Amino acid sequence: MALTIGCVGCGNMGGAIMAGLARKGGYNLCGYNRTAARMRPLEELGVRPLESPLAVAQAADVLVLGVKPYQAADVLGQMRPGLTADKTLVSVAAGVSRQKLTQAVESRCPVVRCMPNTPALVGKGVFALCFEDPALPDARKGDVLALFNALGVCVELPESKFTAFSALIGAGPAYVFAMMQGLVQAGVTLGFQHRESREMVTALFAGCAKMVEQSSAPLMQLRDDVCSPGGLTIAGVNVLDREGLVGLLVDSVLAANTRGKEMES
Repeated sequence: MALTIGCVGCGNMGGAIMAGLARKGGYNLCGYNRTAARMRPLEELGVRPLESPLAVAQAADVLVLGVKPYQAADVLGQMRPGLTADKTLVSVAAGVSRQKLTQAVESRCPVVRCMPNTPALVGKGVFALCFEDPALPDARKGDVLALFNALGVCVELPESKFTAFSALIGAGPAYVFAMMQGLVQAGVTLGFQHRESREMVTALFAGCAKMVEQSSAPLMQLRDDVCSPGGLTIAGVNVLDREGLVGLLVDSVLAANTRGKEMES
């Protein structure tokens, strides 16, 4: 029998998860959002709107908590009477620890933490999943992995690595978009229309990602393969090396990691 997946907080991320599952098929889906209008596009995809967080908790086998972190404790309090040991809570609320989640549900059901990044909105997310709750059955762990594998790439991590994941992968789209903006801007400077420059740069990043995915060669080898002796590419690469682009990227991730640890304390 198909699992019932429920989501409380069907905004950007929660809504993207439910929409992705609806398109994949194979699940019974239900959800609740405080702003009812956010449920209408999901309802068109087959997600059944329910009247309260408690109703979702009562109806679903796997419960996705998609509310803002500051709302988590209150919403879980509303859901708590409907939670039982055979249900599983999956929280995508950033910064809310598994311990706090378990306390909020009074240990009535197993808890899984999930940290997505924003490409999950287009079905290309990277999801960190923490399965450290000893009450979580192996079969349900498999269910949760299958659920999120349908939406992107899953990485199983201990909770202690979640801040590092956020600094590298959660914040990663900001670094990538900044690099893309620089290349688009360069294209406009060279005389391309902004639209065509953006289109070409978007295809460039997509193509490079595909090459890396399909090749086991070191990244620096892939870079060097583009550089002909005395050519224009090596001239550009030399500037990047002099300015320390790789080091700047490393420093950016480490700074984000440091800030993340400060926010946790």
